[in-house]
Amino acid sequence: MKTIKIILLVVLSLGAFSCSDFLEEEYLAGANTEQYYTSAAGMESLIASAYVTNKIWWAQEEGYDFSTAGTDIYDYGQQHPQQYQYTFTTDFNPTNSRLVILWVEFYRGINACNDAIDILSDPERTPFTEPKTKVRLAEVRFLRALYNWLIVETWGGVHLSTEPVKGVVLEANRTPVEDFYSLILEDLDFAVENLNAGDNTGSSDFGRVTKMAALGFRSRMNLTWGYYSGDNSFFTAAANDAQSVINSGNFDLWDNYADLWELENNDNNPENVWAINYSRTEYAAMNVDPDTYQSYQRAGDKPWDDREGGHLGHLMFGMQYDIIPGMTRDVENGRPFRRYNPTMYLIDAFHEDVDERFYGSFKTTWIANDPDTTRLKWPRAGWHSDENDPLNGKPVVVPGDTCIFFYKGVFPEDDTLIENDVLQNYIWHYERNFWTLDHSYMFNPDGTIRGEKTNDRNLCFELSKFLDPGRPAANGTGSQRGIRDCYVVRYAEMFLNAAEALWKAGDGPGAYNLLLPLANKRSYDGDGAALLASYGINGGADLTLEFFLDERAREFCGEQ
Repeated sequence: MKTIKIILLVVLSLGAFSCSDFLEEEYLAGANTEQYYTSAAGMESLIASAYVTNKIWWAQEEGYDFSTAGTDIYDYGQQHPQQYQYTFTTDFNPTNSRLVILWVEFYRGINACNDAIDILSDPERTPFTEPKTKVRLAEVRFLRALYNWLIVETWGGVHLSTEPVKGVVLEANRTPVEDFYSLILEDLDFAVENLNAGDNTGSSDFGRVTKMAALGFRSRMNLTWGYYSGDNSFFTAAANDAQSVINSGNFDLWDNYADLWELENNDNNPENVWAINYSRTEYAAMNVDPDTYQSYQRAGDKPWDDREGGHLGHLMFGMQYDIIPGMTRDVENGRPFRRYNPTMYLIDAFHEDVDERFYGSFKTTWIANDPDTTRLKWPRAGWHSDENDPLNGKPVVVPGDTCIFFYKGVFPEDDTLIENDVLQNYIWHYERNFWTLDHSYMFNPDGTIRGEKTNDRNLCFELSKFLDPGRPAANGTGSQRGIRDCYVVRYAEMFLNAAEALWKAGDGPGAYNLLLPLANKRSYDGDGAALLASYGINGGADLTLEFFLDERAREFCGEQ
């Protein structure tokens, strides 16, 4: 193996933070780690610290940056502080603060897993009974597989760590991608074989790895490695794992896609196979020492100690509604950080006349909520200036009116769209009395975002999946911390994994039959065959990789 000179920091944290009881561990300063970890309390603390690494990626800006954005479906928004990640200038280099923190924290998590695996694999040192040892060992091997997957898909064949590390490592070996996936699948095989159906399914265990989580994630990994290796046996294995979850009877699909994202359904969501649990408490924080990464911060980066933690998706995909007359920032409509804008490719991927996922995923309408009606009144640049005009002297928008409406189509040519006269940089629909953008204003013909018409990318179709109207404040303290859990493995994925795997293995009809139950639920009238036909799929022979990629975008956009 070729050796590369890097600094691999693997500092293991005893402290652990989360909303779940099993992660609310107490930090014991000065404890002898070996002695402490061989106690039951110490091992539980170590395992909890291994889970915490998830909170640097899932529903966090760093994770969105290297999973959702910069793809066919999402581009940077107006306030993304590191837009060079998408324009690929030389400013995007290995010292990028977001790459650094992911690198360090992933290896920190893997080291916690390796420490736990080392002790739990030794009958003389494990503090648990044999059955409990198997369960906890299965959990940390699952987590090691998850973090290794994130590493290899972000950086490729870099350092593969399989043993506990103490201190600072100054050399790392390049490792073939094949070796990563070999260990990933080996760890997941262990997790599936050693977790029973009822393990970690109690209410106090929410967020722990379960057998269904291990099967679901192994399905994803088998499908992925099937593409890498070209070995059809992995596609068969992926289909089998996914169908095991489907046939378990533990999960269900919502009749209305929007219900999946209702906050009241967060805690008992039948589509959740495995999630990262968040809350509004101090345990939602990422537990990152701001000083560790401060030297990598650049102009525009948000200071680490300004981050409240929790599910931050509600901040990232918002559009700047609160600058438009008639609107003021409130909890219900969110605090828009404007990090990411959907591309034309994503918006056009939906057939919203038959597919409920477009309006279940995106917000297109805002109702005026600003009690101050003096901000803007008629007439404006001659519009409604006649003294007999009933709107002369009246507010342009009053509370309760439709204030903003974004249209996926193109308004008819005889509609009057007033640019700049009513308000500089904004477009007013004269006949319908609202601020607006349609498809032709939002996107250029070549598919790029039309920056000058979207007010420098601060206006867009807003991903509404993660809105959190229960936050204690619209601004300042409490306005960031989202309470949503972040779904890592979702039931709908199992239908797509099984269908795609069967298609790759040569069973087109079987693949089509597995797409139908999901399509039935995602269509307005329950006619999944008609929904699939609208996308050009009338049977297994019509299936293509492009369809599966587009279908995953429709189902999972924004979900990493």
